[in-house]
Amino acid sequence: MPIARINERIRVPQVRVIGEEGEQLGVLDIRDAIRAAREKGLDLVEVAATADPPVCRIIDFGKFQYEAKKKANEAKKKQVTITVKEVNPTSFVQTTSTEAYKNDFDVPQTAKVSIDTVCNTDLVSADTYSTVTFNHMPHLIHGLTRVRLSDKSFSEIKSAGRTYLHEFDIRQVSNGVKPYIEGGTYSRVEPQNVPYPMIVNDQKVTLPTIHLTGTVASVGKDPRPKKDIPDHVEAEAYVLDDPLDPLVLLWRLKSPLYHNGNFRIEVVKLEFKTAQPTNLIEKQLTEQKRAVTYGIYFDFNKDTIKPESEPVLKQIVQTMTDNPTWKLTVEGHTDNIGGDAYNLDLSKRRSAAVKQVLASRYHIAPERLATDGFGSSRPADTNETLEGRARNRRVELTRE
Repeated sequence: MPIARINERIRVPQVRVIGEEGEQLGVLDIRDAIRAAREKGLDLVEVAATADPPVCRIIDFGKFQYEAKKKANEAKKKQVTITVKEVNPTSFVQTTSTEAYKNDFDVPQTAKVSIDTVCNTDLVSADTYSTVTFNHMPHLIHGLTRVRLSDKSFSEIKSAGRTYLHEFDIRQVSNGVKPYIEGGTYSRVEPQNVPYPMIVNDQKVTLPTIHLTGTVASVGKDPRPKKDIPDHVEAEAYVLDDPLDPLVLLWRLKSPLYHNGNFRIEVVKLEFKTAQPTNLIEKQLTEQKRAVTYGIYFDFNKDTIKPESEPVLKQIVQTMTDNPTWKLTVEGHTDNIGGDAYNLDLSKRRSAAVKQVLASRYHIAPERLATDGFGSSRPADTNETLEGRARNRRVELTRE
């Protein structure tokens, strides 16, 4: 992350100043702005260098650095893409792609891909659920499900309001891995469904979910040292209320021994193929002159467009082809992880990358495309949750 300029290192005549409580102090001469910060025993920190005039905040610089590092580390936790494919009468194959990240001890972990198989028999009757995937464990483990609950567990929740679930996990040892099981009763919290925000096929929606909580503990032989085995763990889950596919959208275990009390597996986006997909880009631009897409993917903290962005890019190309008089502006938007100045620059680079690929790969005339970036200044949702930040990371298109 780039180093922010502070105090006398900010070499512009005027800046827009935000006070220590977030209040707007207006555009000030740089000397007056530095003086205002010094009178409070604080620093003047540049947070949006490319704005006109640049935006600065009155804050303790040490605190600013700590908060920026904390946010950046939070963003580098595991980001996983799960693809379900090769569905057949007996099983389905799940491919799990994990991006590079830093673990709880701030140690960099490399990107990994693992493949697991789930039997259809287990989808019917298993009472064990697993989120763990590891290249040094069998790709097929009978008696458990992944991604979703079994029909048996879901039916018990619907009829009795509770079900007993095991969770399968592993402990790494010197010669490989050893499994352990935690189990407990999960009970429905609210009698009615709970709306759960989600991005489904590039659209913001709310899904009907069943909210479950319970207390779980170690079951049977456990390879972990006694100090690493909690007496009990508070557990929580949100399950899609769909008997054909009861997906687990959130799985949370609350114990200081598990990721400092922050262990959770959360789904923020779902995509599936449809027989006759609608060109949502063209539809939104026709009706509202603005289209929002979450389907253009970039490498973490970069402006490199990922291959899985192809479907949305082709929608944009088709829209431009069908409407040859249209001119579009590509807008980049980010969440608030990483600092204002960094995010503003990142959003501008990402919008420029979209224009570049549309022009070079798909031969859209460059003069039909303009670009802009707003960083985290125009959030579509809260930045306090994982799913909210996912909805803030987006590309918007506007037409003249």
